[in-house]
Amino acid sequence: MTNEISFFQNPDGTREEILEATFYALRQHGYADLTISKIGDEFGKSQSLIYHHYDNKDELLVDLLDYMLEQVENQVPLPNQSPEEYIEIIVDEIFGTSSNSDVEFSQAVIELRAQAAHDDDYNRLFRRSDDFIRKQIARVIRAGVDAGAFDVEDPSQTAALFHTVLVGIQAERITSDEETIDDVRAEFRRYVENCLLSE
Repeated sequence: MTNEISFFQNPDGTREEILEATFYALRQHGYADLTISKIGDEFGKSQSLIYHHYDNKDELLVDLLDYMLEQVENQVPLPNQSPEEYIEIIVDEIFGTSSNSDVEFSQAVIELRAQAAHDDDYNRLFRRSDDFIRKQIARVIRAGVDAGAFDVEDPSQTAALFHTVLVGIQAERITSDEETIDDVRAEFRRYVENCLLSE
């Protein structure tokens, strides 16, 4: 596998090896056409080993989603900087780069987020992770308001905007070119400078 996602570079044990195979099989075939057999082809070991851990495709995909979102949550920066520096880091994290691994990750997340519309297990995991990220950003924005660095009335609303842009950029990476993402990045930076930062 080329352009490996960072948290799959050194899978630890059978579970992570299965989840890695599932991730790449999902990327190759999409949710609708994904089967345990196709995951087994990517896994390269006995398909019965997959069934030893999981009863069906969705049970496996929910575990993959849980694992991926935990990795994302663990990568949310700790607020060890000034509020202004932290927000700059968050903006960089939102827009990042459109490397192959970033696009692959975005595609997998969008595939699974679509299932949340009608599956409670997917919905629950996305709600948990989304809430965690929004609260972390809101906490830093609130600290910035208290320090006089930011000028917003409701940090939770601002954090919701940041998170919505994050989710939107994940989708844009799949269908838009880099120029479009650059345009959104520039406009969002103008928002930060003109609407978030105190004069």
